[in-house]
Amino acid sequence: MKPFCEVVVSSILPGIRSLLTRELLTTYHLTQKQAADLLGLTQPAISQYSIETRASKVKLLEKQPRITKMIEDLAYNIVNKNIKHKEIQIKFCEICKNVRQSKIICRLHEEMYPQIAPCIKCPEEC
Repeated sequence: MKPFCEVVVSSILPGIRSLLTRELLTTYHLTQKQAADLLGLTQPAISQYSIETRASKVKLLEKQPRITKMIEDLAYNIVNKNIKHKEIQIKFCEICKNVRQSKIICRLHEEMYPQIAPCIKCPEEC
C-alpha cells in the first residue's frame, strides 16, 4: 500500500501545477517557455500540464474555491511581483496544506485502498 504522501506526489501536485500553468498561459498570456522559466520546469512539462496529461485530478481541485483562489493569487504574484523559486515553493506548501484540510487526499487514498476507509491520516497531520 502506498502512503498518502504518494497521493500528493502523483495526483495533487500535478493538479496544482496544471491549474497554475493554465492560469499563467491564459490569464497572463505567457508562452510555455516563459512559464517554464518562472516555475523552474521544462517547456515540455508545461505543455503536458497545459493539456492535463500529467494531471488527472484537476477537476477535484477546481471544485475547491479556496484552492483555486490561492492558485490564482500565486500566478498573479509570480507575474506581477516576480517572486522567486523559494517563495513559490512556500506557496505550494500552503496550497497543499489547504488541499489536505479539504480532505481531497483522504478521498483519493480511500479510492486507491478501500480497506483503509475511513482515512484519518490527513486530519491527524493538519
